[in-house]
Amino acid sequence: MVVNGGMAETLQSTPLLRTLRAGYPTARIALVCPTTAVDLADGIPPVDKVIPLAGLRGRRTGGFRLWATLRGLRLDAVFLCTSGASAATAAYFAGIPQRSGVGGGIGLLLTGRVKPRRGENQAETWLRLAEVAGVHQQLHSPVFEPGPEARRRAEQVLHGTGLGDGRLLVAIAPGAGYAETHTGAAGATVWDPERWAHLANQLAQRHGAGILVVGSAHDRSAAEHMKMDLRADATDLVGEIDLSTLAGVLSRCDLLVGSDTPLLQLAAAMGTPTVGLFGPTDGARGGAYGPAHRVVQALAPPRFEDGLATTAAMEQIRVEDVLAGIEATL
Repeated sequence: MVVNGGMAETLQSTPLLRTLRAGYPTARIALVCPTTAVDLADGIPPVDKVIPLAGLRGRRTGGFRLWATLRGLRLDAVFLCTSGASAATAAYFAGIPQRSGVGGGIGLLLTGRVKPRRGENQAETWLRLAEVAGVHQQLHSPVFEPGPEARRRAEQVLHGTGLGDGRLLVAIAPGAGYAETHTGAAGATVWDPERWAHLANQLAQRHGAGILVVGSAHDRSAAEHMKMDLRADATDLVGEIDLSTLAGVLSRCDLLVGSDTPLLQLAAAMGTPTVGLFGPTDGARGGAYGPAHRVVQALAPPRFEDGLATTAAMEQIRVEDVLAGIEATL
């Protein structure tokens, strides 16, 4: 399987990977993914081999490198979790007999293809590729396994916060940490830190929630600005723990709330419900996959090929809108 984009896309491919493993239990599954997602890919159970490849970002797929990689693997079939023509071209010239992908104008290079449906999550689009391969029993839940050591570290972290006492535990991701830069300027997809603080305060006041502020080191500024107005009982974990430990922490949370960040998909893969805030990007397509997850969309989402709008889109989302989305999940 070839996935381009980043961490979010790699996690969105896991329902397809699980379905293919169930349908072909003796097959060896190789995952060709961006170098930025390699640590994450190592925790995807259906995968036998992870092959990191530079250049797998957006619709660019590093055509020659991908061709050489696929040719060297001598595959019987390839599933292309991308709409880029260069990936289909690389698979065709690598001589792979069965080539399945998301098709438009590249259909002649594929032996099987699906087309995205309106309002369909990207994970579901890719999952339909299993039907092309003759596997009709689909496994819809995304999956990630951080490992026992990471789960042990997560328990230690939660014990140290004093929040793991049975109260409602909500993780808030105030930045766009772990997102790939190709998705647009980070400022266009994040919410105002003051509104995050107000949301956290409301959750504590109305539901007795404990708050975990989470994200990568790149979210440090957003977290500091959020804490200036934060009155809730909260612990700041931004940039303090590695991704596997963070996954273990998210598995213990009752909810994750964030904007367009791969942490939405990571929480979903750990079985934690999410509420995603989307303005210039399409939450139906890029949000967490599954009925347990909700999207608060500021605008009518753009077409997949459209560029991003300005920060004004996120400013349309009110705290009351997000609270309503959260309380619908509780």
